[in-house]
Amino acid sequence: MNKKFLSAILFGALMVSSTGTFVSCKDYDDDIDNINKELTDIKSKLSDLESKVTTGGAYVTKIESVEGGLKVSVSDGTSYNLTIAGTPAGSTVVIDKTTGEISIDGTPTGFFATTGTTPQGESTAPYVKDGFWYFYDDATKAFVKSEYKASGNAWAVQKGDSVVLHIPNEAGVMQEITLPTSSSALTALNATPSNWTSGKNIAWSKAGADVTWAGKKGNVTAGQLLIGQLGSETATVTPASYDLGAQELTLVDIDGKTAPVTVTATAAEGDYVTDRAASPSGKWNLAIAMTDEVTADNIATAFTKKVNGVDKNVKYALAVNGTVMTGYEYVIDTQTVNESKTNTAYNKANIGLASVNVALGTSTLSLNAATAAQAYDSYLTFEGANKTLAEAKGITVDGMNITVPATAAATPGLSVTVNILDITGKIAKNNVALTIAGASVSETETVAPVSIKISTVNSFSVDLGTIFTNLDANIAQNADATKTTVTTADGNFFALTNTTAANGLFNVAGNDKIAFKKADGGAATIAARNATKAVITLNYIGSKYTTAAKDLANIYGTFNLTLTLKDAQGNELKKVIVPVTVSKPEFDDYYTANQYAGWNEGVLSSVIDNSTQDTPAFTMPTNLYTINKKADGTGMTDAQPGYVYTYKKAAVDNSEVKEVVSITFNDVVKDGFLKTTDYKVKANKKVVTVNALTGVSNAAADNTISVSKEFTMKLAPAFNKAKLVYYTNGVAGTVAAVNADGIIAPLTGDGTANKPKNGLALQYGDEEIAVSTTAIPASESDDHKLGGYKVTTGSAATGAVVVEFAKSAESAGGSVNLESGNTGVKIADLNAGQGGELVVTFTDYAGIKTQATIEYKK
Repeated sequence: MNKKFLSAILFGALMVSSTGTFVSCKDYDDDIDNINKELTDIKSKLSDLESKVTTGGAYVTKIESVEGGLKVSVSDGTSYNLTIAGTPAGSTVVIDKTTGEISIDGTPTGFFATTGTTPQGESTAPYVKDGFWYFYDDATKAFVKSEYKASGNAWAVQKGDSVVLHIPNEAGVMQEITLPTSSSALTALNATPSNWTSGKNIAWSKAGADVTWAGKKGNVTAGQLLIGQLGSETATVTPASYDLGAQELTLVDIDGKTAPVTVTATAAEGDYVTDRAASPSGKWNLAIAMTDEVTADNIATAFTKKVNGVDKNVKYALAVNGTVMTGYEYVIDTQTVNESKTNTAYNKANIGLASVNVALGTSTLSLNAATAAQAYDSYLTFEGANKTLAEAKGITVDGMNITVPATAAATPGLSVTVNILDITGKIAKNNVALTIAGASVSETETVAPVSIKISTVNSFSVDLGTIFTNLDANIAQNADATKTTVTTADGNFFALTNTTAANGLFNVAGNDKIAFKKADGGAATIAARNATKAVITLNYIGSKYTTAAKDLANIYGTFNLTLTLKDAQGNELKKVIVPVTVSKPEFDDYYTANQYAGWNEGVLSSVIDNSTQDTPAFTMPTNLYTINKKADGTGMTDAQPGYVYTYKKAAVDNSEVKEVVSITFNDVVKDGFLKTTDYKVKANKKVVTVNALTGVSNAAADNTISVSKEFTMKLAPAFNKAKLVYYTNGVAGTVAAVNADGIIAPLTGDGTANKPKNGLALQYGDEEIAVSTTAIPASESDDHKLGGYKVTTGSAATGAVVVEFAKSAESAGGSVNLESGNTGVKIADLNAGQGGELVVTFTDYAGIKTQATIEYKK
């Protein structure tokens, strides 16, 4: 294997069960809930950690393998335990800084660490799969399975100035989180080449004669190699504060060979490039130039290699300080010798600039793509009346640089002459009208982070602090609020009104979409310098957002928005970075438990009503929740949620778990008894639709966001509330007296002073009836009810509740019968001093049995 050195420490960690296949058995519900809670807690910690290091300037100082997972320490003194209780600590995997050899728990493996990516663009860092470590073999260009077992399915890889956490998300799916380990660490670089790809045919020729040229590259001699300027590319870095322009950038092939070019990064500030070193948005322009190794004799093949005897373009990756940060997708595609001979002199009418907007101060103007492709060199001049105007205003040019003093702000009617020497050795020039900024561009500032939830609210407020109240007076006077924009380089953020997809930026324009507010909430103006808040309105109609994300999951996370003030000509004056974290709405954002629906500390109690149906089926009580209100008083959503029940199916197998949208008695009644009384219920409601920015609006482009909440429902038959009570001179007791004839006398008296209650009563809530055939007849009747239910000792066929009397098996005495008339209950063969337990069974017309008991004694 190729021993490429990687100063790294890997930590195996965290054995996590997937949450996607949990079986809801009663004995394990608490364990599952705890695991889900811990996974959600890890998600919250990771989100906070990412936000802190990407926008807050912090970095990781230490990673430790601890019981249950990983401990991440941060430069601000905080730490995060990414653990699940009861899981083992992971293996400690160390890469020797000198030899690069990987050791696991102190045992050398014979494998050596490599850096960068595979030809397919995959990271070559070791990883865990199926419980074993896999290492990349440079010789075979493939990963190989080692014999070394890993104790967990999550780990961390420290590479140079960053660390990559491989850890399951709340759904049990592996994710990669890249974090810096120093204040100047680069954790990610996203660059998609469009100019440096196959088929671009970079133009070149040999000068046919000597040329006297006033540009930076100087005079040209006959036979000299002249190369067209290569188009620039863009790159976005994380964290945004990383200074890409100060790093060594190279293009390398899969064999590690460096291309004969120089790569330069300059901060991309919008319509112009300033002389600042850093890019507050994290976005950079990349330009390349060929080195002296490239000559007229080898340029056609300097960036190719023979494949089966045919010259093929070499594919390169972009490396930062020697570390490969992209896939192998860059190509330097030059013209062949024969193609170079077809180049002709450039048409001066086509000469132009990439942008005509010019900031105050010193800026660099660039040729448009068509001009640059044929231009060997270029410079700017002022000529004729434009020279006079420029001198009067103090505006100067040097090469492609232009300097505009503050006194020349908003100068109208100025054109610059663009002079080019094309690749054929011909000189051409053309006048281009310029737009001069109305004010100087001030420094970019960052405001406090904003957190928003996707909901039916379509705007959020940004606290500007004193940024706009302390604006330079020149900027305040020249700013045009209608030209204000909010942009983000991340295409996964919400698409905003007037959306365009230029260079991955998603824009909103117009003061009706960005409203500036004073401290008291009133409308503010930039000119008055009284704006302390900016209210940003998203593209939202009804219950539908628009987003640029193709995957719904990507709309969540932290995004850096850039709020930009411009003048009437569209020149940028001020930029404000707004870190925004987007999270999923919660059930409680839309619903509140209805206090009158039978809730008790989050548990729903529900009684089966068997009084009106012949074949009753369980239905969820209505209005379990009240719908929360928006600021305008309308409901957050339009209806109650739907429900899915998880329960044990008693009629088949008491351990079988079933999920259904409704529960029937056949599922849960066995041998006449309601065997399952506790149910897991999931309330669910689709609340918001997000329409992906695909250029079309159709069902395939729509993604619905739902909110849900699980709760326990306790179910009981109506007569489960019935109980037996025995009165003695108006006092309710728990032991019924049996007289000398073996009779428990029925209830008499009405509870008044002259008629105290005595005897055995059947009680249901506030109602009572005597335990006698007079009150509980053999034939059901509307005149004999308890709690609204007809009671009888006969049949339940017509909807009555059948009452039967018996004693428990351990009780003394013989048969138990409800005697005729008002006699009461007789227990045969009971001797003095003996007792037992009287059992009354209630059977409703659906066959559900419930019981009440009371002790008796003779």
